[in-house]
Amino acid sequence: MLKQVSVIAENRKGTINNIIGGISSEGIDFYNVVSNDSQEFGIIRMLCSDPEKAKEILTREGHLVKMDNVLGVVISEEVGSLNRLLEAVSDSRINIDYLYVCYIRQEKNPVAILHVADPYEVEECLQGRGYQCL
Repeated sequence: MLKQVSVIAENRKGTINNIIGGISSEGIDFYNVVSNDSQEFGIIRMLCSDPEKAKEILTREGHLVKMDNVLGVVISEEVGSLNRLLEAVSDSRINIDYLYVCYIRQEKNPVAILHVADPYEVEECLQGRGYQCL
């Protein structure tokens, strides 16, 4: 299970730079950053080397921060691997709230990041099918 830090931030010039810069200056490394936006606000989701410290820094800076458990699932680079993963998840009968695919330095293959209501149930289901979960 991975800890994902999410920040709700105003959609204006320099916001992401300030958030990432503030965390980086404290020696925290990023594995990935995903930004979803609307006209006024956006959600910046990140996996980093010290999520607890990142949350503390961002909260101290006045940001609205949430930390969630997300499931990282290693998939192959072959065509259809993401679809096969999604079919396996559907067997758990849990809806995927959102997902994104990234590369985490320690893994040679892509990693699908899943946010679901019960990540432990999905993890158990996927491990039973031979998937490597982070």
